[in-house]
Amino acid sequence: MKDLQEQNRAFMRGKKNFIGWLFFPISLFPLAALLTYDSASMQQVQTPAIASTNWIGPIGDHFSYYGYSLLGLAIWIIPVYCVIIGCRSVSGASLRPGMRALWRTGLLLSVACLIELMAQNAPKIQHLQEIVNIENAGGRIGFLVTTRFLIPLFGSVGSSVLIEMLLVVSLFGAIGIGTILSVLRFLGRWALGKQDEFDPGDAEPGTPEYEQRQALYEKARQVKEAARAQKEEEKRRIREMKEAEKKRREDEKRRIEEERAAAKEFETEEPVQPPFSPPAPKQPPGAKQPLKTAAAPVRQPDGPADDKGPYRLPTVDLLDPLRKSEADHSDIEGTSQKLIDTLKLFGLNTSLEYTIQGPVVTKYAILPEPGTRPEKFTALHATLKMALKAKSLRIEAPIPGEDKIGIEVPNLKPAAISFREIFESDEWRNSKAELPLLFGKRADGKELIADLATMPHMLVAGATGMGKSVCLNSLICGLLMTRTPDQLKLIMVDPKLVEFTPYSAIPHLLVPVITDNKKVVFSLSWAVAEMEKRLKMFARARVRNIYDFNHRKTVTQTDMFGNDSELNSDMPKTLPYIVIIIDEAADLIGQCGKEVNPNIQRITQKARAAGIHLILATQRPDAKIITGTIKANIPGRVAFKTSQAIDSRTILDESGAENLIGRGDMLFRGKDNLLIRAQGAWISDGEIMNITRFIEEHSSTQFDEQFASKLSRVKEAPVEDPFAANEDDPDNRPDPAEDRAAKRELIKAAANADDFKKAVECVINTKRASVSHFQRQMGWGYNHAAKILDMLAERGIVSQPQGMGARQITMDEDQLIKILNGEDIAGNGAGEENANDAEAPLEDDFTEEQS
Repeated sequence: MKDLQEQNRAFMRGKKNFIGWLFFPISLFPLAALLTYDSASMQQVQTPAIASTNWIGPIGDHFSYYGYSLLGLAIWIIPVYCVIIGCRSVSGASLRPGMRALWRTGLLLSVACLIELMAQNAPKIQHLQEIVNIENAGGRIGFLVTTRFLIPLFGSVGSSVLIEMLLVVSLFGAIGIGTILSVLRFLGRWALGKQDEFDPGDAEPGTPEYEQRQALYEKARQVKEAARAQKEEEKRRIREMKEAEKKRREDEKRRIEEERAAAKEFETEEPVQPPFSPPAPKQPPGAKQPLKTAAAPVRQPDGPADDKGPYRLPTVDLLDPLRKSEADHSDIEGTSQKLIDTLKLFGLNTSLEYTIQGPVVTKYAILPEPGTRPEKFTALHATLKMALKAKSLRIEAPIPGEDKIGIEVPNLKPAAISFREIFESDEWRNSKAELPLLFGKRADGKELIADLATMPHMLVAGATGMGKSVCLNSLICGLLMTRTPDQLKLIMVDPKLVEFTPYSAIPHLLVPVITDNKKVVFSLSWAVAEMEKRLKMFARARVRNIYDFNHRKTVTQTDMFGNDSELNSDMPKTLPYIVIIIDEAADLIGQCGKEVNPNIQRITQKARAAGIHLILATQRPDAKIITGTIKANIPGRVAFKTSQAIDSRTILDESGAENLIGRGDMLFRGKDNLLIRAQGAWISDGEIMNITRFIEEHSSTQFDEQFASKLSRVKEAPVEDPFAANEDDPDNRPDPAEDRAAKRELIKAAANADDFKKAVECVINTKRASVSHFQRQMGWGYNHAAKILDMLAERGIVSQPQGMGARQITMDEDQLIKILNGEDIAGNGAGEENANDAEAPLEDDFTEEQS
């Protein structure tokens, strides 16, 4: 690889030298054209014109003629430029176009103006002017700028001062301050070298004075030699340190690769079966091994859970090894100078105070002049973005708590932040948070860790693919690796069915992962009831919140027989925190807003003391759905990159998220209401699977039986066929001109017991009842199917019509089978009893305390 890179460098050097040697003779063309120019050969000067004698031909004559006409005698600077450029190209040096080209143009114009100003009192310049046969010594440009503009305004003396100042500044800019300093340094060293020679002065050799001067000279020379040797030794030591650091990195990289290879070999080995367990089925030779990210099987609370001993927290060894990643901050000094120069163009005089080199962005703190309005900086957002050639730019005007303006510029190469890096940091290990949340790193490189117990609720939003799901996984895994099921319980809502699948069998879940909106409404109602029960329990224990309840002192009382009994022994010693995580909250609120919004408001208002916390995540932050009433009690906000500023204001109550980079770049607002930019920690699917598998191997599911059983009785919303016909479809309505005799025959056919039984069987098999459904399944007409459906409603099998779509089935399968067998069941009574059981008030479901 190194040989290939060296060959590429050698090829580029050869190519550059070849182009330089081709360009060098071309750069001599302007010089030859001016040296051999004869004004008599130009038709514009003399008619008829003589034959051209220019070495470059007619092109050389025209170049010289128009150059003298525009710039006068200053045109001789152009061939000097060309020769210098040719020499630099031959030597392989960079030409560095850009600002220096502008300075060279200014130098050319200032020389033309100075020649025009001096021509009036300089006979030699007038003589040269007559030789080349031009009207103005400085050309038309020098004549117009000097005679027509500067002299009428500033006079001859003032004009000369201005032109000379412009000449000096342009000369420094064209040559370069670094080049000038190098020349001066060389001259200084040369002068010091001359003075460094031994000078005996008036002393003669052999005299004591001569010997004394020679001893002083030798001593000074030895001191210089020692300083030079020390400097060389320092350079050598630095070089050795760099080589040692490079070798250490290579060894570390090799060690990580060996550990990864060993881990892969360990994964491919067959797992050791525990004693008294059936052997695992052997895979055929050609069968594929299960993927590391495969979903774990869902365990239902039907049978008794296996006792696997005390719960063990997952270890850090389950995470991938750390990979050292460094950010490329580019040229910080050049970028800061561009910022200051660009702001100066718009009348904003600033100075750079400090820079913060973060893992993803570099923050430049700019100090404006007193009296400058911060709004002027935000108005130049697009201008600064274009000047810095940045993909995105965020302006913090002003920085909170300071009198400076913060400009955050993305790094050329961001540094990767892993979940393990934050998990092994001192900030995370020393955290005393009750519910620690692992986010990532701030823009200044410090770890971003928050406490959900003090937050106490959080909203996570952002566009699709910007890091929202990874952030939720890092928060959940951070809780799972630090909190036991006795300390933390989770309720997860996953409408997409795929986000929270790896967590379906962990013991922290109160109920299986919820995927239906009706069950979400029931779960939030249960949370409200649990909140009220806990608050009453706290009142009895005379504590204010769950922390005081879990750390309260046990009070005992001695009875008449001398036995000690604990007061309020019916209360548990500790209560776990409950975190409700709802993914795609906007979809839930949009469909069930009337049932969900009151419960969310009550939880966010009162559940903090009860230890119940809510995390809402959505990729559609619509202000009509995520209303101000909901956000008022959710101070914790996490905003990833949004598509427009209005979405950022919906999440954070201010703009800024639309200027993020994406891929985990976030804005975080905590309980102190300060907006913090951070980069989310990356956790892979393999790491998530390792954590959940470890938890499943060392513990069993611990669903709340009472809560889970009642939740399982809630019927899921049916998935409607968008192409199915409905009862209100005008194409399916009866023809008003149909014969009345045919109608009577259809009514008589509908009363047939066989058709009624067929309809009941259809309801048992398909769990659906509607006119269009019977039309498709039985081949009946509209009136026939409608009459059968009305008969089912009269018997209490289905509900009364409530708009379009299928009707609700109010009897269970056992009752329908009894009807088919001819048993007499009171239709209305049975239907109403079953309906009341399905839609019972939530207060009746939770009168008993949880076991």
